[in-house]
Amino acid sequence: MKTRARQQPHLLKGKKKWLLWALSGFLFLFSVTMTGCFLWQYYLPKLQNGSSKSEVPPAQVRMCPRLPELVPLAHPLPVLKEALEKVDGILRKAMLAPGLAAMSALVIHNDTVLWTGNFGRKNGSDPNSGTPNEHTMYR
Repeated sequence: MKTRARQQPHLLKGKKKWLLWALSGFLFLFSVTMTGCFLWQYYLPKLQNGSSKSEVPPAQVRMCPRLPELVPLAHPLPVLKEALEKVDGILRKAMLAPGLAAMSALVIHNDTVLWTGNFGRKNGSDPNSGTPNEHTMYR
Protein backbone atom coordinates (compact mmCIF):
# COMPACT_ATOMS: atom_id res chain seq x y z
CA MET A 1 0.00 0.00 0.00
CA LYS A 2 2.78 2.36 0.74
CA THR A 3 4.18 1.89 -2.73
CA ARG A 4 0.92 2.91 -4.40
CA ALA A 5 0.66 6.04 -2.28
CA ARG A 6 4.10 7.03 -3.46
CA GLN A 7 3.22 6.38 -7.10
CA GLN A 8 0.17 8.64 -7.19
CA PRO A 9 2.06 11.89 -6.46
CA HIS A 10 4.60 10.86 -9.08
CA LEU A 11 1.82 10.50 -11.64
CA LEU A 12 0.49 13.96 -10.77
CA LYS A 13 3.93 15.45 -11.18
CA GLY A 14 4.10 14.05 -14.70
CA LYS A 15 0.73 15.57 -15.60
CA LYS A 16 1.76 18.93 -14.17
CA LYS A 17 4.96 18.90 -16.21
CA TRP A 18 2.99 18.26 -19.40
CA LEU A 19 0.63 21.14 -18.60
CA LEU A 20 3.58 23.41 -17.81
CA TRP A 21 5.30 22.58 -21.11
CA ALA A 22 2.06 23.04 -23.08
CA LEU A 23 1.39 26.43 -21.47
CA SER A 24 4.99 27.56 -21.98
CA GLY A 25 4.87 26.52 -25.64
CA PHE A 26 1.60 28.35 -26.20
CA LEU A 27 2.91 31.55 -24.59
CA PHE A 28 6.12 31.34 -26.62
CA LEU A 29 4.22 30.91 -29.91
CA PHE A 30 1.82 33.70 -28.95
CA SER A 31 4.66 36.12 -28.16
CA VAL A 32 6.48 35.27 -31.42
CA THR A 33 3.24 35.80 -33.38
CA MET A 34 2.53 39.14 -31.69
CA THR A 35 6.11 40.33 -32.25
CA GLY A 36 5.87 39.33 -35.92
CA CYS A 37 2.59 41.24 -36.33
CA PHE A 38 4.09 44.31 -34.66
CA LEU A 39 7.16 44.27 -36.91
CA TRP A 40 4.96 43.72 -39.98
CA GLN A 41 2.86 46.80 -39.15
CA TYR A 42 5.96 48.81 -38.28
CA TYR A 43 7.65 48.16 -41.62
CA LEU A 44 4.58 48.77 -43.82
CA PRO A 45 5.17 51.65 -46.25
CA LYS A 46 3.88 54.92 -44.84
CA LEU A 47 1.73 57.39 -46.78
CA GLN A 48 3.15 60.84 -47.33
CA ASN A 49 1.38 63.74 -45.60
CA GLY A 50 -0.22 65.28 -48.70
CA SER A 51 -0.75 62.19 -50.80
CA SER A 52 -3.57 59.70 -50.96
CA LYS A 53 -3.62 56.16 -52.33
CA SER A 54 -5.24 57.20 -55.59
CA GLU A 55 -3.40 59.71 -57.74
CA VAL A 56 -6.64 61.14 -59.15
CA PRO A 57 -7.29 64.59 -57.64
CA PRO A 58 -10.53 64.65 -55.65
CA ALA A 59 -13.46 66.77 -56.81
CA GLN A 60 -13.95 70.08 -55.07
CA VAL A 61 -15.76 69.57 -51.82
CA ARG A 62 -18.00 72.31 -50.50
CA MET A 63 -16.80 73.07 -47.00
CA CYS A 64 -18.70 74.68 -44.15
CA PRO A 65 -17.79 78.36 -43.75
CA ARG A 66 -16.12 79.52 -40.55
CA LEU A 67 -18.68 82.27 -40.04
CA PRO A 68 -21.94 81.31 -41.72
CA GLU A 69 -24.29 83.98 -42.94
CA LEU A 70 -26.99 84.87 -40.43
CA VAL A 71 -30.51 84.26 -41.62
CA PRO A 72 -33.40 85.99 -39.86
CA LEU A 73 -35.91 83.53 -38.50
CA ALA A 74 -39.63 84.11 -38.40
CA HIS A 75 -40.94 84.53 -34.87
CA PRO A 76 -42.87 81.40 -33.88
CA LEU A 77 -45.60 83.30 -31.98
CA PRO A 78 -46.48 86.78 -33.29
CA VAL A 79 -48.66 87.44 -30.22
CA LEU A 80 -45.69 86.71 -27.98
CA LYS A 81 -43.50 89.01 -30.04
CA GLU A 82 -45.95 91.88 -29.54
CA ALA A 83 -46.11 91.21 -25.80
CA LEU A 84 -42.31 91.20 -25.51
CA GLU A 85 -42.13 94.51 -27.39
CA LYS A 86 -44.64 95.98 -24.90
CA VAL A 87 -42.54 94.72 -21.96
CA ASP A 88 -39.45 96.27 -23.56
CA GLY A 89 -41.24 99.62 -23.94
CA ILE A 90 -42.52 99.61 -20.36
CA LEU A 91 -39.05 98.86 -18.95
CA ARG A 92 -37.42 101.56 -21.10
CA LYS A 93 -39.95 104.10 -19.77
CA ALA A 94 -39.28 102.90 -16.21
CA MET A 95 -35.57 103.66 -16.67
CA LEU A 96 -36.40 107.35 -17.18
CA ALA A 97 -37.50 107.60 -13.55
CA PRO A 98 -34.87 109.13 -11.24
CA GLY A 99 -33.05 106.81 -8.88
CA LEU A 100 -32.68 103.86 -11.23
CA ALA A 101 -29.15 103.42 -12.56
CA ALA A 102 -29.53 100.07 -14.32
CA MET A 103 -31.92 97.17 -14.69
CA SER A 104 -31.84 93.72 -16.29
CA ALA A 105 -34.81 91.51 -17.07
CA LEU A 106 -35.35 88.03 -18.50
CA VAL A 107 -38.51 86.42 -19.85
CA ILE A 108 -38.39 82.64 -19.53
CA HIS A 109 -40.91 80.16 -20.90
CA ASN A 110 -40.55 76.36 -20.65
CA ASP A 111 -36.93 76.65 -19.45
CA THR A 112 -36.04 78.74 -22.49
CA VAL A 113 -34.95 82.37 -22.39
CA LEU A 114 -37.29 84.19 -24.76
CA TRP A 115 -36.10 87.74 -24.17
CA THR A 116 -33.26 89.52 -22.38
CA GLY A 117 -33.28 93.21 -21.62
CA ASN A 118 -30.44 95.29 -20.13
CA PHE A 119 -31.18 98.95 -19.51
CA GLY A 120 -29.31 101.93 -18.08
CA ARG A 121 -25.60 102.21 -17.25
CA LYS A 122 -23.35 100.10 -15.06
CA ASN A 123 -22.23 103.23 -13.22
CA GLY A 124 -25.06 105.74 -12.90
CA SER A 125 -22.74 108.65 -12.09
CA ASP A 126 -20.48 108.03 -15.12
CA PRO A 127 -22.19 108.83 -18.45
CA ASN A 128 -19.44 106.96 -20.37
CA SER A 129 -19.94 103.62 -18.57
CA GLY A 130 -21.30 100.76 -20.64
CA THR A 131 -24.69 99.14 -20.49
CA PRO A 132 -25.13 96.17 -18.16
CA ASN A 133 -25.02 92.62 -19.48
CA GLU A 134 -26.04 89.20 -18.19
CA HIS A 135 -22.99 89.07 -15.89
CA THR A 136 -23.62 92.43 -14.19
CA MET A 137 -24.12 92.14 -10.43
CA TYR A 138 -26.50 94.55 -8.70
CA ARG A 139 -26.55 95.75 -5.08
